[in-house]
Amino acid sequence: MKRIAPYIQLTIAALVIVSCTARAPQAEQPDRSIHSENAAETNESSLANGGTAARGTQIDQAVPLPDPADPANELAGGSETTERVVRPADNAELQRKFPETFFLHGPEKGNRIALTFDDGPDIRFTPQVLDILQKYDTKATFFLLGSRADGLPEITQRIHREGHAIGSHTYWHPKLVKEGVERMKWELAETDKALKRTAGMKPRMFRPPYGALTEELMTELVKMKYKVIGWNVDSLDWKQIDSATIQDIVLSQLRPGSIVLMHSAGNWDQDLSGMVQALDALIPRLQQEGYTFVTVPELLGIPEKR
Repeated sequence: MKRIAPYIQLTIAALVIVSCTARAPQAEQPDRSIHSENAAETNESSLANGGTAARGTQIDQAVPLPDPADPANELAGGSETTERVVRPADNAELQRKFPETFFLHGPEKGNRIALTFDDGPDIRFTPQVLDILQKYDTKATFFLLGSRADGLPEITQRIHREGHAIGSHTYWHPKLVKEGVERMKWELAETDKALKRTAGMKPRMFRPPYGALTEELMTELVKMKYKVIGWNVDSLDWKQIDSATIQDIVLSQLRPGSIVLMHSAGNWDQDLSGMVQALDALIPRLQQEGYTFVTVPELLGIPEKR
C-alpha cells in the first residue's frame, strides 16, 4: 500500500490541475470591429483609391464613400450645412466697391447663364455631374479645392479635358474671414501649384469658401489680379434637399446672366443626390426655354488662366 500511495497522490494532483484549467476564464479577445488609431491611418491617395468609411454600418462596396480619416475629405472651415453664416461683408456692397474684380452675375442681355460647382473633385458626385453635362453637351465652371485636385488628378484632368472652366476654391476650404490675408495667400499659392500639376493651368478665377470675404481680403485679391466670382442664384443643394425643391429654388431666381451656385462635392458626410437629380432635370428644361449654358469666363468676358 505504501508503494502505490505516491502514484495515487500524483493522480489526484493531476486531476486538480485539469479541473482548475477548465474553469479558468479565457483571455479577453480584442474587438475586431473597433479600429485602433493605427488601423484608421490612410495614405494620401485613399480618396483617389475609393476608400470607404467604417462607421459600424453595412456599406455597399459598389458605391465607394470618402474616408473621413483622410483630411482631404473634410472642409477645413466645416461643412456648408453647419457653417454657412451671415457674411461679414455684404457681397453686393463689395461688388459695388470692386466692380472690376468681384462679379455676382453676368450681362442680362441674351439668355446666357453659367452653372458653377464648388468643392470638388470627389469620387461620388463630381463624375455624376460630368456625365450629366456631357449628356446634354453643356459646359460649366468648377471651383476646385487644391487638396482634392491633388488627390484625384484623373477627375481634375477630365474636367479640363471636357472643356469646363476651372477656378480656385482654396486648398483646404478654411474660413478666410477668420484666418486673414496671409492664410489666403498661402491657400491660393498651393492651389495654383495643385492645378498646375493636374490640369496644366493656374486659374484667374477665385471663389472664397462660404462666399465670405472682407474688404481687406478683397483689396489683396485686387493686387493679386484675381477675378472673384460670386453668384446670384443659390441652389441651396448644400442643405441636402430633394431634387424638386432645388429645381423650384433655381427656377424662381433665374434670369439671363445668372451665375448659379451648386456643389459637385461637399464634406465627406454630405449627400448631394438631390443636386444630381435636379441637374438632370433642369438642363433640358432650361434649354427648351431658350437658355444657353456657358462658362463663367465666356459669360463675363474674362480669361480663365493666369
